[in-house]
Amino acid sequence: MSAHKKGADAGEKLVKQELITRDELLQAQKAAESSGTPWYMQLLRSRKVSFSAVEDMLRFEFHSKATRTAQANMGETLVDMGAITKAQLDEVLKLQKKKGRLLGNLLLEMGYVTREDIAKAFSRQHDLPYVALGKAKSSREALEAIPESIARKNEIIPTSIDTDSLEVLIVSPHALEHLNAAEILLGRRIIAKITACDDIKAELKKRYAILNKPGGESAPVLARTPVKRVDLTHAAEIPKIVEATPVMESNTVDTTEEYEVGGERETARFESIARAASGSSVIQMVSTIIEGAVNSGATDIHLDPQEPEMRVRYRIDGVLHDIMSIPEELEAAVVSRIKIIADLDITETRHPQDGHISLEVGEREFDVRVATLPTFLGERVVLRLLDQSSVLSGIRDLGLEADDEETLLRLIEQPYGMILVTGPTGSGKTTTLYAALNQKNVMTDSIVTLEDPVEYQLSGINQVQIDTDIDVTFANTLRAALRQDIDVLLVGEIRDAETARIAVRAAMTGHLVFSTLHTNDAPEAIATLRNMDVPAYLISSALTAIVGQRLVRTICQECRTAFKPPATLLKSLGLPATTKKLYRGKGCDACYHTGNFGRTGIFEILEINEPIRKLIEDEAGTDEIMKASKLKTMAMRCRQKVKDGIVNPEEFLRVIRT
Repeated sequence: MSAHKKGADAGEKLVKQELITRDELLQAQKAAESSGTPWYMQLLRSRKVSFSAVEDMLRFEFHSKATRTAQANMGETLVDMGAITKAQLDEVLKLQKKKGRLLGNLLLEMGYVTREDIAKAFSRQHDLPYVALGKAKSSREALEAIPESIARKNEIIPTSIDTDSLEVLIVSPHALEHLNAAEILLGRRIIAKITACDDIKAELKKRYAILNKPGGESAPVLARTPVKRVDLTHAAEIPKIVEATPVMESNTVDTTEEYEVGGERETARFESIARAASGSSVIQMVSTIIEGAVNSGATDIHLDPQEPEMRVRYRIDGVLHDIMSIPEELEAAVVSRIKIIADLDITETRHPQDGHISLEVGEREFDVRVATLPTFLGERVVLRLLDQSSVLSGIRDLGLEADDEETLLRLIEQPYGMILVTGPTGSGKTTTLYAALNQKNVMTDSIVTLEDPVEYQLSGINQVQIDTDIDVTFANTLRAALRQDIDVLLVGEIRDAETARIAVRAAMTGHLVFSTLHTNDAPEAIATLRNMDVPAYLISSALTAIVGQRLVRTICQECRTAFKPPATLLKSLGLPATTKKLYRGKGCDACYHTGNFGRTGIFEILEINEPIRKLIEDEAGTDEIMKASKLKTMAMRCRQKVKDGIVNPEEFLRVIRT
C-alpha cells in the first residue's frame, strides 16, 4: 500500500471519529503537499487534534487486515444477532457513504439499536466477554491501582485486581489500542471485557468518588530529608513559599507596592500548586508513573509539555514509548510533586534544576536523577532510573564475544596505562567502566573515581563528585588525585585538552587509568586526542587499549521467528546473498508486543601493540591504523549476532554504521 493511501485511511479514521471535519483533513493534506510537512503534523500545529489521537491514528495504519475486516462487518454481526434487519443495514450503509461516519453511531441515532446491542456485537467480533455495567462493581484496590486521569484517558473502568492481572471494562474496541501502554505503566496483564455505557467519564467520576470517602486514600506527611528514601505513595509536606525580593535598578520608578501585590499573588499561586502536589490523586499519579517505569525496565522517564497535554514517555531498551498523557490542569501539580520529593525549588520555573530521589520499589533500590528544563510550553522533566544492583555487572555480563572478553580481562590486569571506552551518550560506557573496576581488588588497590555525576555508589572505592560551580573540575581534581597514592584512577569523561594531557601523563607514571571519550568508534579516539593537542608520542606511550561500544536490543526469545530475508535487506546488512534465514520477534505479552526484550553490548577492542604504537607516533591516519590492527569492528560483531538470531536486522541498521 502506498504512503498516500495509508495516510488517506488514517485521516479517514479521524473524520469518522468526528475529531476533525473532512474539510480540515483536506486542508491539512493540501498543506502537506506544498510544504513537505506530514499532514498529521499540520493538524497538531493547528491544535486540531491531540498527540494521543495522532498516536492512535498512526497505530491504525499498521492494523491487521483481519481487524479492519471485523470493523467493516459490524453491520453483518448485528443482522446475525437479530438486532437489525438486512433492509435497515442497507439503508444505513448508504447514509454512511454520504456522511463518512461510524456505522454504530448512525444506527444509534436512527434508533435501530441500543448501546447494549453495539457492545454485544463488539463482544462477538473481538471474542471478548460482555458484562452488564451494573453487574461489574469496582473494588477499591482496582481503582487505587489506576489514577482516575489515566483511566479516563484510556477509556477503561477498573473492576478487580490480583497479583499479576487487572480486569477492566471497555466500551469500544478502540480502547484495546491503549491497553499495551497501560500494561507497561502498571506492570500487570490487563483483562478487558466489553460493556455498554452512555458516558464513560461520568461513570468513572462516580466510581472514583469512593476513594474520597472514609477509608479511601490516605496522605500521611513524609518528613523531607537531604537524601530521601521515598515511599512514593505518601505525601510530602507542603513547602513554605519564600517570596523573592525583586532587584530594582536605581533609575527605575519605585513600584514597591506593585511588587508586593504581585509577590503575594505569585506566592499564593505557588502555595496552591504545592497543595495540589500534595493531594492524593497527584501523589498516586506520580507513584504510578515511577513504579510503572521500574516494572517495565525503563531507564528514563520523559515528561514533555505539549499542547494540549503533557506527554509521558518511557525509554525502554533505548527506545522511547508513549505511555500516557497528563491533563493540562494537573501538569503544574505533577511537576511540583516531583520537585518536592527531589528537594528542588518549586518556585523556580525559569532556570534548569537538578536533584535526585533515593527510593525503594519492592526489594530494589533506585537512585533517580531528576533534571528540569524550562521550555516555551512549560517545564520539561526527565528522570533517570539508576538501579543500584546493576553496578554489580561483571565483564561477562556485557555481551562481549569470547575472544574480546579474554582480551579485555587481560588488559584490565595491566599495572599501568590508559584504557578508553568510546561511544555516544547512552551506549553503556559507564556500565563497562564499573564492570572493569569490579575486576580490581579493592582490598589491595587504592582506587579513586572522578565522576559528573556519581551515578552508582561502589563499596571500597573513593568516588569524587565533580562540581564546576565551585571549580572542582576534572582537571583540578585530577591533579590533586595524583598526589593521593592511587593505583587505579577512573576519570568519568575526558572533555578538554587539559584533562586529556593530565590523564595521559598519569597513565605514564604508574597509574592504571580508565576513562571515556565521545567518538563514533575506537580508532577515532586517537584522532580526538591529537585534536586536543596531546603529542603523538604521549598517546602512543600511554594508551593500552580503546574499546568502542553500542547497545542494541535483543530479540524476545518467547516470540522469535525465522524468516527468509529479501536480497535488498541482505545487501544493506552486508550479508551473503546465500543467507537463507534471519530472525525477528513477532511480539508477545513478554516483550509488550515490541518483538525485543533486553539489550546487549556490541564491542570492538583496539589493543595498542608495538606496531600500532609506531603508527601513532608517525601520526598515521585512522584507516591505516584500522587496517594494521585487523580490527574486528562493531559492524562485524553485530552482523554475527544478527546471523545467530540474537539481534534483528532492523536493529543493526538502526544502531550500527556499516
